[in-house]
Amino acid sequence: MKNPTEIKKIAKQRLQEAKILYMNGMCDGAFYLAGYSVELALKAKICERLGIPNLFDETDSNANSIKGIGEIRKTLKTHNLFILLIFSGLKVKFDNDKATNKDLAKANSLLFNAWDENARYKPCGHMLDQDVKKLMILLLDASGIITWIEQN
Repeated sequence: MKNPTEIKKIAKQRLQEAKILYMNGMCDGAFYLAGYSVELALKAKICERLGIPNLFDETDSNANSIKGIGEIRKTLKTHNLFILLIFSGLKVKFDNDKATNKDLAKANSLLFNAWDENARYKPCGHMLDQDVKKLMILLLDASGIITWIEQN
């Protein structure tokens, strides 16, 4: 993943993969990949906000010339959605908007509070079908969390 455009493309691909898994009754895998789609959308936003389009491209000489870029990359390689939300500059807006936007409030409950990269180690069947269904709707909807991240 080299730049925001590429990162957004990967995020949308992961979301489509999650949809396919969900449609085939594989809720745990769908939940896991859905979380990565949000992680990637936030990382694309961070690149844009910091004005470093190739932030995650370790071969980019322009990005590599930035003092401290290694430490920045190390910090941003996290899978913690709350940390990424903060670094994206969207945390305050998210908190304000979720008070009036029920979809964001649901996303907070279903994703930000429940997802982490260790979901891959949880036993099969740990995710309820109805919860993953709600999450997929929140992510795939034109006014869902991915779109909200891109538009803010």
